[in-house]
Amino acid sequence: MADVMLHAPSPTPALEPIGGRIRRCRQLRGWTQEELAQRAGLNRSTLTLIEQGKRGSEMSVDTCWRIAWALGASVDMLIGLPELRG
Repeated sequence: MADVMLHAPSPTPALEPIGGRIRRCRQLRGWTQEELAQRAGLNRSTLTLIEQGKRGSEMSVDTCWRIAWALGASVDMLIGLPELRG
């Protein structure tokens, strides 16, 4: 049998950390951290910590969903699943 994947790929983050993805999406929309935080119902300081990678691994599913919804993106995109799936 040729190379057959017997298990799902590792759930480790893809090339770019979640905070970087959030920052990039926010900047593509021309929004400040304050604007995204307000749209997502978060404190700007919380968003700053997430974008800096100081809180991304501890982010709740609710917070991730709020940010994704505010950006018009999916949670899958924010955590890098499209890249992991190929």
